[in-house]
Amino acid sequence: MSSSLPSLRGLAALDALARHKRQGAAAEALGISRSALSHRIADLEAELGAQLVARTGRVSMLTDDGIALLAAMGDAIGKIEAAVAPLQRRRREIRLSTVNTLAANWLLPRLPRFLRAHPGIEIAVLTTQRVVDLDAEDVDCAIRNGSGDWPGVEATLLFRETLVPAAAPGLALDLALDLAPDLALDLAPASAWPPIRARARFRDWPRWWQASGQRGAAPEGGIVVENRAQALEAALAGAGIVLTDARYLDAHLASGRLRVLGPAIELDTGFYLVRNKATRNPRNMDAFARWLIGEGRAAADAGWPAGCLPK
Repeated sequence: MSSSLPSLRGLAALDALARHKRQGAAAEALGISRSALSHRIADLEAELGAQLVARTGRVSMLTDDGIALLAAMGDAIGKIEAAVAPLQRRRREIRLSTVNTLAANWLLPRLPRFLRAHPGIEIAVLTTQRVVDLDAEDVDCAIRNGSGDWPGVEATLLFRETLVPAAAPGLALDLALDLAPDLALDLAPASAWPPIRARARFRDWPRWWQASGQRGAAPEGGIVVENRAQALEAALAGAGIVLTDARYLDAHLASGRLRVLGPAIELDTGFYLVRNKATRNPRNMDAFARWLIGEGRAAADAGWPAGCLPK
C-alpha cells in the first residue's frame, strides 16, 4: 500500500526555518507572511503525525524529528526549486522575435516604460532575419515587416513602413544642403550620392528616388552590406547615405549623429505585431500587446521625426 507524499510547501517552510533560524526571516525568504509559514508547518506536522518545531514564546526550534527529516532529505528541496524555477520564470516571460534594426532603434528604447508598469513580466527580445514559426519555436510573438497577411496568426498593424535618406553631418553633400536646403536634392546629381544598400533591400533606392521626384536614375555603386542594421551603422560612421525607416532615426537625429537629406515616403508595407490566437500566458501577452499597439499608434500619430519632410 503506497502512502502519499507530504506537502512540498510544508517541507519548504520547514527547510527555510532551519536555514534562517527565525520565522520572520524564513517567511520573507519564501515571500509569505509569518502566519502562512506557521500554518504550512502545522499542516505538515498534522500530515506526518509528528511535532517538527518546538515553540517557546517567540522562539521556534526544530525538534529531533524535524532535524532528522531535513537530514534525510538532504538537498532535495534545493534541487526541486532549481528544477521548477525555469518553468515558473517562463510563465511570466514573453519571448518576442524581431529584426535587430527595429529592436535596437525602436523597441528597446521604449521597453523600460512597459517593465516599470508591469514589474512581474519579463521580456526576452530575440533578433533574427528569418520568419520564426510561432507554433514550432519557443516564441510567443513577433514584430514582422510585410503586408500582414500571414495565415494562421493574428496580425495587428503597429505603423506603416517609411523610407528616408540620412547621413552623418560630415558628408560633403551637407554643404549643398546648407546653401539651399529646399533645392539640395535637385542640385545634387545621382553621382553625388554615395549610397549604402542592404542586400535584401536593393529596391529601396529606386523606389525612393522615383517616389520623391528625383531626376534621372537612382544612384548606384556605394557600399553593399548584409542587412539594414549594418547599413545604419555604416551611415553613422560617415560611409555614405542610408535609406531607412524614419522611426529608426529619433535618437540619432536628436544627438546630431545623423541628418535627414530628403523627404520620407510611406510604403504599403508595415510593421505588425504577430501572435498565435492561443498563447501559454494570455494575461501577460494581452498586457504586452495592448502596450505595444499603443506605442505603435503613438509613433504613427507623431508623424515624421524632426527634419523629415512628408511626401
